Amino acid sequence: MKFKRAVLALLVSVAFISVSAPAVSALSLIDEAKLYFYGLNGIYFYRLGGRGSDNCKSQGDNKNYAGVSVWSEAELAAIEENRAIYEEAGSAYGVPWQVLATIHSMESGLTRTNPSNGQGLYQLYSYTSGGSNGNAFTPGPVSEDEFRRQTEIAARVVSGMVGDLNDTDNIKRLFFKFNGASEKYIQKAMALGYTRAEAENGEGSAYVMNGYDAKRDPSSGEMDPAWAGRYVRDGVYDSSSTTRTFGAFVKYEALGGNPDCNEDVYDPNNPNNPGPSEFAGDIVAAAIALTWEGHGHSKNDPKPEYVEAMKSVGTYMAPCRSASDCAPKGASCDVFVATVMRYSGSDPNFPALSPTAQENYMASHPEMYSKVSVSDVSQLEPGDILVTTANGRHIYLNLGGGMQASASYNDRTGERFRGVYLSDGGTGGGRRYYTVYRRINS
Repeated sequence: MKFKRAVLALLVSVAFISVSAPAVSALSLIDEAKLYFYGLNGIYFYRLGGRGSDNCKSQGDNKNYAGVSVWSEAELAAIEENRAIYEEAGSAYGVPWQVLATIHSMESGLTRTNPSNGQGLYQLYSYTSGGSNGNAFTPGPVSEDEFRRQTEIAARVVSGMVGDLNDTDNIKRLFFKFNGASEKYIQKAMALGYTRAEAENGEGSAYVMNGYDAKRDPSSGEMDPAWAGRYVRDGVYDSSSTTRTFGAFVKYEALGGNPDCNEDVYDPNNPNNPGPSEFAGDIVAAAIALTWEGHGHSKNDPKPEYVEAMKSVGTYMAPCRSASDCAPKGASCDVFVATVMRYSGSDPNFPALSPTAQENYMASHPEMYSKVSVSDVSQLEPGDILVTTANGRHIYLNLGGGMQASASYNDRTGERFRGVYLSDGGTGGGRRYYTVYRRINS
């Protein structure tokens, strides 16, 4: 429940903001559970010891200031499923995808079912006039296309609510305004010692900052008595009420979204990156350079050039299906293809985890990738990307001449060998069919 102001400006159009992932050092010191979180959320670089700012309490590894997990594994799985849509909408309106994921979580628990109040998955109060105007959303389950539509609307709405979203204070202020910037929360923040300007960023709002530090954490023995008090439903303020739900800014920061935490960032267009200058967009040449010839190279035996390429482009990580099940570095089809695409300079932003996310990415960028209709392998071209999500996920590259380049989850690192198929036996004997994408305008 939340207190909503009746008026939220629906201003649009801010410049596109690139949100980079945190940078990496001493990756071998990071345990597999953290690698799982990084991989699931596309955080390929992590900077140890780079978190000293007062605006950066969460560690970017799904922990709050006290080391408590912010997101559950089920929530992380839902975010990964939705991420391509968050990113597509966010990119169109200059909104970090983590903002959309967080609001979706806060307002409808990451579900895809419209509530009965007509305000939709993102509880767009002003856009729907409290669910009463022609923009109101029909209650009940929503389709993929409808989820995409609502996410785009949410991105458009929040894009005009505050200023530059590279500014941490503006991120807090966005969440505060979205929930309803109540004067009671402003006064509470000032009672906690914040200035009026800081208070107007939402420092006193449980919706924004709950669990960010000990004094604003009801589970802490050090909670400041002034932290109690919140709206328990529209227009009803309970001066003694607290909640254990993490605040939106805590959730956002735990997804690696806080620009103040990203002191060193990976820039795929940095001229010091050897990939683009060496291969000039040649997918096949890069794939050949990074793979062993023929079978027999195990999951623990990546080619040295492949290891260096992964380190160069930020894919040197162990992809995981659970916190206790991490593949060795490079022994994963999705990481291999992402490394080739980035290292060749063909696409520095190609996602590195899950063929499903990779297919969604290519499908959502028709200006870069063409979905090719083929009925025979003879119609393929060198550099084509073949991906499937049915009966076992897999992705690989066609090199031409009947050769493919690929890796296999927890089985083998990058290899090139004869055999290109539009369908194969798949996992457990079930047939899986491949969709073909072709990089264009590279």
